[in-house]
Amino acid sequence: MVFASAYALIRIALAELPPLTVAALRFILASSLIVPLTLFHYRGSTSGITRRDWPILFGLSIVQIFMPNLLQNIGLEYTTASVSSVLQSTTPVFTLLLSFTFLKEKVGLKEVAGVTVAMLGVILLSTGGNVGSLAGSVFLGNLLQVGVAASYALSGIVGKALLKKYQPMLVVTLTFVFGAVLLTFFAVVFERNLWPAKLSSEVMVALLLLSFMYCLGLVCWYDVLQHTGVFRLYVLLFTMPVLAVLISVIVLRESFTALDIVFSGLTLLGVGITQLGKTN
Repeated sequence: MVFASAYALIRIALAELPPLTVAALRFILASSLIVPLTLFHYRGSTSGITRRDWPILFGLSIVQIFMPNLLQNIGLEYTTASVSSVLQSTTPVFTLLLSFTFLKEKVGLKEVAGVTVAMLGVILLSTGGNVGSLAGSVFLGNLLQVGVAASYALSGIVGKALLKKYQPMLVVTLTFVFGAVLLTFFAVVFERNLWPAKLSSEVMVALLLLSFMYCLGLVCWYDVLQHTGVFRLYVLLFTMPVLAVLISVIVLRESFTALDIVFSGLTLLGVGITQLGKTN
């Protein structure tokens, strides 16, 4: 729910702000929330982090925060939210390759079958059954959303390694701060002349929700990641486009047809197949 709501909230914010600025404000606000909590929890000390791991944490902030938000927000100006959700749902494909190669996680025929069914449902749901509409979208926007999927997959691999040493709250806090600094720098350099004189209350609320909900969601995400396989966890994100549609119906007043319900069921069926027999 946390990640699915981002599409509608970002759309609202992009109505008045350029893409990099939206991302920068999102993580400045998120950092201002989580940094005090983390400092209190760890009594202001990060001495437990080794010198070798600081570059890895910075790299995680690039693939988890900077690149995905840069590519997603710019891409949403060229393509639709529905197509974006489809392309970003290819993350398990990249994760499958990376987790098998680097983490030696086992992936069987059942997982492959489940991914196939779920992907079919995701594509049909997000395109309204007209798969050819993917080809009609602006190529640049679509390519950027595929880049988001690849970046998130890589962040899962890097994050999994760091979580063997550090607690989720500390990892999230540091990546938020690094990501906020990078996004702010590029927003100031490239978008300063595009900033509006004032913001509507609707956009301010959207930014606050984006910040708070993502902060909460990512901490929970890494907490779960400590106890489960990367590939299996990302498969659960196949439900994100389904939830994104439901949120769009409520917030943006978009339609939701009988076919949408059928395609949602197909997506969840694929997710269920991948989880059959799992105990963790």
